[in-house]
Amino acid sequence: MKGERPLNETRKQQVIEMYRQIDELDLLFTKYFTDLNEFQLSYQQEQMLLLFKRQETWTTTEIATKMNISKSAVSQVLKVLEQREFVQKEKNPDNLRESFIRLGPLGHAYSKQIDAIEERLAEEMFSVLEDEEMKMINRSLALMIQRFK
Repeated sequence: MKGERPLNETRKQQVIEMYRQIDELDLLFTKYFTDLNEFQLSYQQEQMLLLFKRQETWTTTEIATKMNISKSAVSQVLKVLEQREFVQKEKNPDNLRESFIRLGPLGHAYSKQIDAIEERLAEEMFSVLEDEEMKMINRSLALMIQRFK
């Protein structure tokens, strides 16, 4: 693949160390997210709700594709989220076999809580990292995300 370098032992160790640091950060960030425990969501439910931070409306097919799971699995999760008013469905007027899925009342409350957590994290990161460091980290993460898509 274009831009790939051979993985020598030093580079391999750097990648492993980077992964471990990302994992450590993830563990440290969990303290910020304890407020979300009140919503009593499974990991898969949380991941599905986080999709609505990227776009307002989804279809079952789009969610299945994005999360790399079956449409059946998406439907099962959505059924519970809809019953609990985290999401609501609306028939697509152009294709009645398809529904548009949007956040419901509890989904909006969950999203607002995520916004508040992200705001607190941003304030803490701002106090630790310089602008150039932040830009370099964001560029690096974007490259890694693109590679793994």
